[in-house]
Amino acid sequence: MNEGMPAADAEVNIGKIREIVSQELELEDGELTPNGHFVEDYEGDSLSLITVVARIEKEMGVVIPKSELPELLDLERLTAAVRQHGEVARA
Repeated sequence: MNEGMPAADAEVNIGKIREIVSQELELEDGELTPNGHFVEDYEGDSLSLITVVARIEKEMGVVIPKSELPELLDLERLTAAVRQHGEVARA
């Protein structure tokens, strides 16, 4: 479980991640799915992914190492990385 982080906060974070990704990839509401590939399905590129990670760092205070960028290809993986690195920051 997410010890130290109430369930409501986890939901807010997922919503914020979804909002950032949708804005940066210029997606319509409801278009983003948990497993939709940022590049293949939504025509994102490396610059848009860097911008997503930079906004998460700025707006959510979670630093994701740039070395992990190639692995963050969908919302599910990105959310997992935010949770992982957010937990490390709170520890």
